[in-house]
Amino acid sequence: MEVASNIFIIELPLPFKMDQINCYLLKGKNGWTVIDTGLNYPPSTRTWENVLKDMGLKYSDIEGIYVTHYHPGHYGASGWLQELTGAPVYIHRTESLFVDQMWKKGRANIPVIGELFKENGMPPNLITEVLDNMVDIWSAVQPHPKLSLLSGEEKVDLGGRTFEIILAPGHSDGHICFFNRDEGILISGDHLLPKISSNISLWPTSHPNPLDLFLRSLEMIRDLPVKLIFPAHGPVFKDYRGRVDELLDHHRERLSRISDLASAGATAYHICESLFGTDLNLHEIRVALIETLAHLAYLESKSEVYSRQENGIVIYRRA
Repeated sequence: MEVASNIFIIELPLPFKMDQINCYLLKGKNGWTVIDTGLNYPPSTRTWENVLKDMGLKYSDIEGIYVTHYHPGHYGASGWLQELTGAPVYIHRTESLFVDQMWKKGRANIPVIGELFKENGMPPNLITEVLDNMVDIWSAVQPHPKLSLLSGEEKVDLGGRTFEIILAPGHSDGHICFFNRDEGILISGDHLLPKISSNISLWPTSHPNPLDLFLRSLEMIRDLPVKLIFPAHGPVFKDYRGRVDELLDHHRERLSRISDLASAGATAYHICESLFGTDLNLHEIRVALIETLAHLAYLESKSEVYSRQENGIVIYRRA
């Protein structure tokens, strides 16, 4: 579906509760550009094949592939597409480090992640299941492409428009958005979504305070003259300042709630269960816990909570 002149939205399936991702095809003078790729698994790759066929395109018509960040639904099929198209795959240089750490050398990180879950109170039998579930996704992010690295300050010609590449860390450390100043078009990836809040994750290898990065990025993007937002999930929308304010309020409320839950002393896992409930699948449990850890890290940076290790388990308390 064409959502603006020469910009087409491609809805690709995902095997998660959030079961769809928006990728974008932009028509230029000499070829087409892809922004985000979906996973390399059959329902998604079949969709790509059908879309290109219906639009009368060949793989060789793709001249460039841009990835907003390293998460599997965005990066996963980039190597598959590169093999078919021969097109360069562009990603922020910070994200390329996470590609190496999480996807190429992921097995070496599994014990470290397991220790993170253990010291934050996750039951041992559940840790094994969650880690096995993480490993299952690796096949859907291969083959790996040869990456061309971005600094986050470039201007690129996409679909006959000049887009500024905007570094907007938080959801991931090197997340990028694409902004066309003339028409106020923002291709926002996972940074700004219309109906849900982006997951903010604290991993052993990530920035130590990703929520602070995210909130600062929201404030930064609020000042841009945006008129139309093309997100990675959900419909195209316009009221971006209102949405930014909603997200800022949401995180303020969550921080207050987490501070209350830590008042008498609690593990991150216990706080996570109180916030998100216990009826979660393995993917959701992992996401919920690392989101809780990101909020606790923010509160600790503001001296609103403190942590102490007791018998190998980290306990958080309100200051």
